[in-house]
Amino acid sequence: MKRKYKVILPLLTLVVLMFIFMDGIVNFTINIKWFKEVGYLPVYFKKITAILKLMVPIFFVCFIGIIVYYRSLKKGFIKNKNISKIDKRASKKENIVFYILNVILSFSISYITASNYWYRILQFNNSVDFDVKDPLFNKDISFYMFKLPLIQSLFNAMMAFLIVLLIVTFVVYIIMSTKDSVYTKDFKKPFSKVKFIKSDITNYAGKQLAVLSSMFLIMIGIFYVLKSYYLVYSSKGVGFGASFTDARVSLYFYRAISIIAIISSVIVFISLIKGKVRPIAISLIAMAMVIVLEGLTSTLVQQFMVKSNELEFERPYIKQNIDFTRKAFNIDDIKESMFDVKDDLTKEDIAKNKDIIDNIKVNSFKPALDFYNQVQIIRYYYNFKDIDVDRYNIDGKYSQVFIAPREIDSDSIEPNTWLNKHLVYTHGYGVVMSRVNSVTAEGKPNFIIKNIPPENNSDIKIENPRIYFGESTDYYAIVNTDQREFDYPKGGENETNKYDGSAGINMSLINRILFSIKEKSIKFMLSNDINVDSKILINRNIMERAKTIAPFLTYDKDPYMVIQDGRLYWILDGYTTSNKYPFSEQYDNVNYIRNSVKVVVDSFNGDINFYISDKGDPIIQSYSKIFKGLFKDIDELPQEFVEHFRYPEEIFNIQCSALGKYHIKDPEVFYNGEDLWEISKNKRDTKDNNDDKKQDEKTTEASYIVTRLPNEEKEEMVLFEYFNMRSKENMVALFGARMDGDQYGKLVLYKFPPTKTIYSPYLFKNQINQDPNISKELSLWNTEGSKVHYGDTVIVPIKNSLLYIEPLYLKAISNNSIPEMKKVVVYYGDKMVMAENIEKALEQIFSYKESNNVENNNTTTNVEIIKEVRDLYYKAVDSQKEGDWAKYGEYMKELENILNETSK
Repeated sequence: MKRKYKVILPLLTLVVLMFIFMDGIVNFTINIKWFKEVGYLPVYFKKITAILKLMVPIFFVCFIGIIVYYRSLKKGFIKNKNISKIDKRASKKENIVFYILNVILSFSISYITASNYWYRILQFNNSVDFDVKDPLFNKDISFYMFKLPLIQSLFNAMMAFLIVLLIVTFVVYIIMSTKDSVYTKDFKKPFSKVKFIKSDITNYAGKQLAVLSSMFLIMIGIFYVLKSYYLVYSSKGVGFGASFTDARVSLYFYRAISIIAIISSVIVFISLIKGKVRPIAISLIAMAMVIVLEGLTSTLVQQFMVKSNELEFERPYIKQNIDFTRKAFNIDDIKESMFDVKDDLTKEDIAKNKDIIDNIKVNSFKPALDFYNQVQIIRYYYNFKDIDVDRYNIDGKYSQVFIAPREIDSDSIEPNTWLNKHLVYTHGYGVVMSRVNSVTAEGKPNFIIKNIPPENNSDIKIENPRIYFGESTDYYAIVNTDQREFDYPKGGENETNKYDGSAGINMSLINRILFSIKEKSIKFMLSNDINVDSKILINRNIMERAKTIAPFLTYDKDPYMVIQDGRLYWILDGYTTSNKYPFSEQYDNVNYIRNSVKVVVDSFNGDINFYISDKGDPIIQSYSKIFKGLFKDIDELPQEFVEHFRYPEEIFNIQCSALGKYHIKDPEVFYNGEDLWEISKNKRDTKDNNDDKKQDEKTTEASYIVTRLPNEEKEEMVLFEYFNMRSKENMVALFGARMDGDQYGKLVLYKFPPTKTIYSPYLFKNQINQDPNISKELSLWNTEGSKVHYGDTVIVPIKNSLLYIEPLYLKAISNNSIPEMKKVVVYYGDKMVMAENIEKALEQIFSYKESNNVENNNTTTNVEIIKEVRDLYYKAVDSQKEGDWAKYGEYMKELENILNETSK
């Protein structure tokens, strides 16, 4: 019977464990199959092997260490209690329980430690120098980025381990004391037990407590050593990083505390062994006094010495903060130039810069996306999640375009059955492309590619428009089944398709079982449509696909689509980020960022490749050493893809945030806060309602523009942002990121003269609202049933001038209305014109400017007269409404006099 139990019990335990860990086993198996399919199995096993390599030694160290520690405790207890006879049977059971608990505890510690620290250990071993040293400790930045995090983690783990040992010491003592009835219950004197335990535990575990106490003091010493290094992240001073007080006071105190703690650890160890209390008290009091003295001294030095002459004391530390922050955010090599706005353009200048004029953006992002989702979805189960900006050579001309993939919206399918969702409606179809620099006569997007099947008015070929992998493909798809896949609608019927791509995991019987368990659906087993040739496509969302393979990268939220060789591809931007760069201030929780990776995904096959785009980034070099075979050289990517690379908006926005403060290079100007910038504000609506003013205002969004920069020969796509003086609306700078060819990633900054008032987008909008002719027409449009919306504000530098452009959209007030671009407002110098397009607006501006002075004067006079007549008329109407007929008569008389004067 006992032998039978010995067989059944382990089997039952195995079955229970398998049931408990079933999901983990299934996910592990499927992950192996998927990583093998996409060609990155070594990357997946890198983490697993690293954890196992770390777990094994940690497990044995913990296991053996706990055994040794437990035996020493037990030996001390037996000796202390004068126990001469031990119950071998009870001792055997005790040992079995101990070893089981030891295995569980050691496994838990080793697994948690290895899972948390495997990556930091790999980074430590594969660190790459930055060739930049911090000024406080003269250590390469790689120490702070790759090594200090691991040291800190090991310190935390060691502290936790010491606490566990301390708890184990007391728990073992209590268990043994209770088991052997060391003391009896005495309800009359309950507190006598406390004195007994106190004296008894030091007798039986004196050496262990001495070791633990010494170790705790050593750890305090190490803590202050680490705290010294963390001074490079201090925020106590004017700038970020170590201040004068940190470097000249706190640092030396931390070093002293570390030395005292280590000396105290020796004294405490010896004193506990000998049973002396006085040396222990003196050591601990001395250390506590130095800790208190550090805080007091730092405060006194800061308040009474540094504050009175702060700039002189903090100057070198502010300079360090400026230099390291600019380097960390890659804004230390911006090409800066003064842009003296003279507004001296002529008709001839406009003709010479026709390439700039022709590419000015008049079609705006949000109205275009609304239009796409109203007109080009074709069927309700399609959607356009986003519109991307790109540039293509269309009919031999470099042109900026909007491009949007038409993806399947699986959640909107009716009826939303398992069959429809996963076997029938499996993919999106095609793209829509329209020009950015023009609209149709009705004010609608000027399409280059539209409809299903694609109607293509360009030489851009699209041979395979199917999108199986995209931004909205959040569900698995089963292809090559007996059920034909829906391809696209054609009249009253639907075209079908059978997937012939390379992606997918074969639907064998075992895999059907695995996915039934994973997806908690028996349909994998019961479906008659799944056959031996069927495949399942998983991780189809391109963002999740990239994150699953390389989770250590940060990805830009805006992937964009590229048409290449007749196929559709996605490009994702990957960032290496850190918050460990010394002396660098944090923005958006990072103080170091590089756009070091470009990820290219085939929308049909799901093939995904990671290319290193910034070879000078030490973090990506470290990743490349750790995950061999994951990253490819950017030179291996066909040039046709490189031509479509965009400088990502997310990193640009972070750089803009940093630049608002760190464009300042002079520590004195930085200290005084004299020249702080902020991103310009803008208005969304044409109505100037004071109640909704705050809701109506928002910072401008960086805009991709095709233009030719000042003193450059070729047109190119540039990402622009506008800066104002802090809390003012006067524009002070134009910041741009270049992205074409060899200029990719180069930043330019055009600073405007501080003595001139340069209109920001917000002031430009104010001018529109204040212009009598334009505001009158906007008021007529903003009637019941329709509303005018601003488009994307564009400010283009041409020669020594700035040209302001604002598209105006008219949209009916209803849920499914279509926005139409009706007019364009162009502002130049002190002239503002609203016209049907930019060409007509420029004709009006420059023909107006070149007319003779007499005509100018007459025109100006007429405008002033009209304004005066209008004001008198409104005053008369107001008086009439208020019943003030005397005032009404006066205003009408003045109005009559003006009209009589002008008719002469």
